[in-house]
Amino acid sequence: MSDSPLPTAARKKRLSRPWHRVLGLLTALPLVWVMLTGAVLNHSMDWKLDRREFNHPWILAAYGMTPEGDPVGVAVGRHRITEWDGQIFLNTSALDITGSLVGAVADGDGIAVVTSDAVLRLDAEGNTVESLDQVSLPSLPINAVASADGSVMLRTPDGWRTADSEWLEFHPSSQEPAAPQALSPIEDDVLRTSLLTAWSQGGLPVSRIVLDLHAARFLGPLAKYFYDFVVICTLWLCLTGLVLFFRQPRRNR
Repeated sequence: MSDSPLPTAARKKRLSRPWHRVLGLLTALPLVWVMLTGAVLNHSMDWKLDRREFNHPWILAAYGMTPEGDPVGVAVGRHRITEWDGQIFLNTSALDITGSLVGAVADGDGIAVVTSDAVLRLDAEGNTVESLDQVSLPSLPINAVASADGSVMLRTPDGWRTADSEWLEFHPSSQEPAAPQALSPIEDDVLRTSLLTAWSQGGLPVSRIVLDLHAARFLGPLAKYFYDFVVICTLWLCLTGLVLFFRQPRRNR
């Protein structure tokens, strides 16, 4: 048996074969990932993926679309006013009002939603009647609200003020109401889930999620290096495959 070294071509082929196998295994998974997500994106309009949404809590949390803390609120008749991480809701509909929720009380047949720097008056069905800001209100911030004898009372830095029926004047009150309204935590899991969906404005389109998976954005700053790795491995796989293709076995020569 001869111990002479292998010819250069055979040695290159022997070195290429294991590298080809290893890089083939390393490249297969990311390539399949990219191809499958790319195919789905290619048909996103056909499958209406931009109209379908994911609103599962863990998906919303991954995108930073979940509120912090716990929701608090108050019930007024058949309605519930809630605040969760800066957003205020009537039942599960967002309200256009600024400031931190102080409370909500009956306002005739409607509701007065009171925040630290605004009052939103709603009718019995929850439709907006008028919005009062610092121009129309007494000194701000408002830090408490109460209802007494059918009138709404607001506590400001100047003390308690009672609003007239038209909310045009606020009369000083020397008597403090017995029970200023307090917010309570929301314990209803069904309501919390609905508020979470409303807070995130419905959810994420499926097409957006597939696009992020295709671009490997879930890897954050490492995404570009992921694709660098895929490109390098693919090029090296092609190179070693060409070497194996053109280098014929020595016994066939």
